[in-house]
Amino acid sequence: MFERITEATFDEIFPLLENNFPENELREKERQKAMLQEPLYGLYGTRRDGGFAAVFAAWEIADFLYIEHFAVKEEYRNGGYGGKLLDAFLAEKSRPTVLEVEEPEDELTRRRIGFYERHGFVYNGYPYLQPPMRRGQDVLPLKLMTKPAAIDETTYKRYKKLIHSNVYRYEGDL
Repeated sequence: MFERITEATFDEIFPLLENNFPENELREKERQKAMLQEPLYGLYGTRRDGGFAAVFAAWEIADFLYIEHFAVKEEYRNGGYGGKLLDAFLAEKSRPTVLEVEEPEDELTRRRIGFYERHGFVYNGYPYLQPPMRRGQDVLPLKLMTKPAAIDETTYKRYKKLIHSNVYRYEGDL
């Protein structure tokens, strides 16, 4: 169901990432492609009607899975397809999961948080700053959602430190 993306299929799937994430939440194309060499990182796609319909970018860090990106092509949204894919992906990985979301400031961000909550994620209110994805950008205020349960402050700090150092190569204290 999930095809591991390689350098040969990267150019086919990158537009799905590019069309679904703002510039401050996505690396430049060549830097994103270079991530395929990272041992903890995996980029996965699922095909429908001859092309990629969804993409997952995930990191298997220590004892948890960190989902960096998840996107479904627009024509396949709002019919349960994305939820089925998310559930199947998480079942396949079978480990506690962490992802970042924007704060619930408008209808779209509230709907996104609601989607993840319907699939077993819990919104954690700890202050979280995402290090810049591209040079010259500022930090991005986000929140962490976790599955299967909320996390305590000690676990939050451990997850944040591991995500920042492995994913963003950031060693400072945000």
